[in-house]
Amino acid sequence: MCLNFETAVELLHFDGIKVGSVLIDDDVAVKDSLYTAGRRGVAGTVLVEKIVGAAADKGYSLEQCEELARRVNNNCRSFGVALDACVVPAAGKPSFQLEDDEVEFGVGIHGEPGIARIKYTNADELVDKMFLELKENIAYSRTLRIWNRVEGQWDEVESTIENFETDHDYIAIVNGLGATPESELYGVYNRLAQNCAKEGFRIARNLVGNYCTSLNMEGVSITLLKADKEMLELFDAPVDTAAMKW
Repeated sequence: MCLNFETAVELLHFDGIKVGSVLIDDDVAVKDSLYTAGRRGVAGTVLVEKIVGAAADKGYSLEQCEELARRVNNNCRSFGVALDACVVPAAGKPSFQLEDDEVEFGVGIHGEPGIARIKYTNADELVDKMFLELKENIAYSRTLRIWNRVEGQWDEVESTIENFETDHDYIAIVNGLGATPESELYGVYNRLAQNCAKEGFRIARNLVGNYCTSLNMEGVSITLLKADKEMLELFDAPVDTAAMKW
C-alpha cells in the first residue's frame, strides 16, 4: 500500500501538482510482521484526517498540514482485538478462525494477526489488557520517507512516536470493527475512562462508534491521542461528513 501511495505522489509531482505524503502508523500491536514492514495504520487515521482537514480549511499551507499530520500521528496509539473475523466477499469465508472463547489480541483491521490469541474472560479485563498495551508502549523511532517537492525525490528522516504522559489531555476513540453493537462499545468506553482516570490521562474529547471498520468483523479498537491545544481546537472545528457531523 505504501508503494502505491508513493507512486501516486511521484506521478502527481511529474504532472506539476503540488503534493505531499504522510505515513500513518499508530498501531502499537506489532512493529514488524509477516504482513507489515513497520507498524500498521489503523483508527488514528480518523484523527489525522479530522484535525488536518480542519487545518486545511483554515488555510494552513501544504507544508504546515504535513507537519501537523506527522505530529498527530507521532502522539497517537491504537490497539485492536477481534472476537470474530470478517468475510471478504471474494473469498466467501472468514479470513481466520477463532474458538468461541478466543480473542485475536492486537488484530489488524484487515484481519492481520496480532500479538496472540488469548482466552476471553470478560470485557473489563480485556479492556484493561488493551489499555496496558497502549500505556506501556515505549517511544518508537523509525526512518520515514518524506517527499522533497523541491528536488523531486524521497528523503529519509528519523522520526519518533512520543511517550504518553500523565496529567495531560487526550482524545479517545472506541471504534467498532464493523459488527459490534454500539451498546458494547459504550461498555468498552466506560472501562477505558476508568483506566484513564486512574492513570491521570484526561479524556478531553471522545468518539464512540464505527469509524474505521473491516466489513463484518466483530471486534473493537481503542485509540488515544495525546493532544495539545491546537489539536483540540481543530478537532472541535465544524465537520459535515457521513461519519461525523458537528
